[in-house]
Amino acid sequence: MDNLPKFSGKCTLRNRSLLPKIPGIYFIADEENQMLYIGQAKNLRKRWAGKTHHRYKQFARKGLDKIYIYYIEALLSELDSLEKKYIEEIKPLQNDTKVKEYLPKKSPKLSELQRLLKLANTPLFPSVKFDNINGVRVPREDSDMIRGFIAGIDDAENIPLIFVICQQNMGQLLWNRVNHRTKKRFCTYDAETSCFLVNLRQVVFVFVELFSSTVSRHIFKATNPYLTNSNNFGVMVKKLTNIPTLIESLDLDLPPAYTETHTIRKEAEKIRIDYLLKVCNNLKILPDDFRLNEKLVW
Repeated sequence: MDNLPKFSGKCTLRNRSLLPKIPGIYFIADEENQMLYIGQAKNLRKRWAGKTHHRYKQFARKGLDKIYIYYIEALLSELDSLEKKYIEEIKPLQNDTKVKEYLPKKSPKLSELQRLLKLANTPLFPSVKFDNINGVRVPREDSDMIRGFIAGIDDAENIPLIFVICQQNMGQLLWNRVNHRTKKRFCTYDAETSCFLVNLRQVVFVFVELFSSTVSRHIFKATNPYLTNSNNFGVMVKKLTNIPTLIESLDLDLPPAYTETHTIRKEAEKIRIDYLLKVCNNLKILPDDFRLNEKLVW
């Protein structure tokens, strides 16, 4: 929306009754700042009163609080020329479509991925910010407060792979999805690499779970200074900006503090770390402008 004029104001579709009773050009956009529609009105409030607008149902289906009405005040004599000008310059998605065509629904697979990425960026202990070490209450480290981060992208093959390294807490959530009656079609388990996969057709997300708290703490602590916030998929995620640091942190011996009952987990952890070490040679930092084509996700 960089090429837009300076707006006189805005409101959500739910609060459209707050629009002023003035002539102007209105701009309809969603929560991701996609411009959907541009129109004109001699009286903005009257044009959007109740459900009288011919595209109200279209936009309401997206969510009353997820659609925004921006507007600029204009003279009555300028409405036609300004509307035409902005439509030609901005090319909104819905101006050339039939009214009966609904706004596209979001892919359920993409929604599930966004939910997983949100969980990865959520503190492991949102209500417990302190830990007890030898009877002393100390603040938890920043690296203990996230479930996972995006390690990078491997685009050497036809379908790029995006790797997400996560702790056991996150892995349990992924495992629940693999065994869920309906969500198992969104998330699968690859026995060969012991990783969880979310295949969006144009890209595959590989979630690598670290079982051992000792291993995960070591890796998360080493990489934490090089994690940055990034919004690539409609959600805020942690992204690694220094791949060599990850490689160095992976080159370690697994802790001997495994009991016999943990033998299978230890073997799976070794498979995952060996796999990561192998793919790290092809890993690149995920670009800030990396985007998914939602139409191809289905």
